Amino acid sequence: MLKSMDYVYAVYVNKSFSKAAEALYISQPALSAAIKKVEIEVGTPLFDRRTNPISLTEAGKYYIESVERVMQIEEDMKLKFKALSELNKSTINVGAASFFCTYVLPDLIKDFQDKHPQYTVNVLEANADDLMKYLKSGVVDLIIDVETRGEHYHYESVIWAEDDILLVVPKAYKVNATLIDSQLTYDTVRSGDYHNDDYLKVDLYTFKDERFLLLKEGNDMYNRSMRMFKNAEYTPKVSMYLDQMLTSFRIACKGIGATFVRAGLTNYLEPTDDVYFYKLNDDNSKQNIKLYYKKEVSPSEIRQDFIDYLLQHTPKTV
Repeated sequence: MLKSMDYVYAVYVNKSFSKAAEALYISQPALSAAIKKVEIEVGTPLFDRRTNPISLTEAGKYYIESVERVMQIEEDMKLKFKALSELNKSTINVGAASFFCTYVLPDLIKDFQDKHPQYTVNVLEANADDLMKYLKSGVVDLIIDVETRGEHYHYESVIWAEDDILLVVPKAYKVNATLIDSQLTYDTVRSGDYHNDDYLKVDLYTFKDERFLLLKEGNDMYNRSMRMFKNAEYTPKVSMYLDQMLTSFRIACKGIGATFVRAGLTNYLEPTDDVYFYKLNDDNSKQNIKLYYKKEVSPSEIRQDFIDYLLQHTPKTV
């Protein structure tokens, strides 16, 4: 029965019989026959073979949900036995984006270890897509992520902090002259004064003729910026795609393009007069920073201690 579940789940994940067969190292006819046997046993089709890619029927959705519950039980068993066999484990692996690894976590981890010298905290830097994969596979025990993931019974999440996404525009850009009432300086953002309603929000459409510096796919900031451009009803002119927000900000300060940054970034860098910041009239410019971790029958003591510590020591946002 478990092998049949693996076969059905492989087709669901790969959305293709041929790709699933390749992943399982069996022939496609053998896989098709195995799936057909399961469908006969349950009395109804699990896949709609008319769609491209192949999709689940209502019965198929229920079957996959059931399989994932079984998978979670198996995972909980492994974790329980692992916890029992490693009662003295004192290491936690934390995944986060480059910004948090560089500017936020070092001081927090040092303070945490000063308070808990028996613990070791390892940090893994990755983008948003890879972070969730690492959490799912057990490479990390906890991730710090700004992506809105939706509820999933495999994971718990808690809001750690909130931040605003601002548009950074080189000071030399002519468009700034039309936005005097909305212009924000570095110090205005850093102090938190930008929250004042006297500083008007701007529509992203205002910058449709400008060139942009965007983060690459796989970053939350890329996903958010694409949603904002869609709401503004235009496709941006992109000068560069970059890996890190800090890099895009530095290049924007050189006058090469406008970019999106978190307001909290200003707490960690030296002030600059080379750019203006703008609040955006778009709901996607509000960002929750979350802690994600697996639901477990017996969570480790260090993980709980570290989560409790982080919730008592939120990062500097403005």
